[in-house]
Amino acid sequence: MIPSPVDSLLFLLAEGARRVAYNTALTLARSAAGFAIGLAAALALGLASTASRAARLLVKPVNTIVQSVSVLVWVVVFTMLFGVLSPLPPVLVAASVSFPIILSSIVSGLESASRRLEELARILEAPRSRYFTDFILPSLAPSLAGASRAALGAALRISVVAEAFGASGGIGYMIENYYSLAEPVGVFAWATLLVALMIALDKGVLEPLEVRASRWRVEA
Repeated sequence: MIPSPVDSLLFLLAEGARRVAYNTALTLARSAAGFAIGLAAALALGLASTASRAARLLVKPVNTIVQSVSVLVWVVVFTMLFGVLSPLPPVLVAASVSFPIILSSIVSGLESASRRLEELARILEAPRSRYFTDFILPSLAPSLAGASRAALGAALRISVVAEAFGASGGIGYMIENYYSLAEPVGVFAWATLLVALMIALDKGVLEPLEVRASRWRVEA
């Protein structure tokens, strides 16, 4: 029942380069779009939390609530709202997974932000928005890069689940399709492709970016 790696590779070769590339690109695009939405939402809340102490206290419960919701719930809810053939559920599920990971990094970074940065911003009379973008974000670059690495990896894994529930293409769709056809070689072949894609993305792109961002580390 479990095919060998060679059989899985031969199956992918038989699928054709165009089909493999199309579905891989579709999954990557959905994951990247969801990650971008989650990142933008987390940065917006992070900026809002610097407005006042009350705003900062409000952000924490929001982050806790989002983290407590199961991925399965997001998948089912978005699929019910937009339909099984809509491209939105995989994107929104990826955003829902990325958002709390990045927001947690921003919140913890704000709490441990260097007092020297705040004093410098006050001396320069920097507005609150510039304080966040020009002082806080650069100091958060190392932790934010690490969180983004984890968030994008999670988005890629979870968007595949949403594709399996209902989508018109993608790696998750192909896995579910061959599962429905009782074709174990197809299931393992596309699953192996997903694992290889995640390793290549993490080691080839995300890890070097995290190392580069670590140069911005601020000493307390």
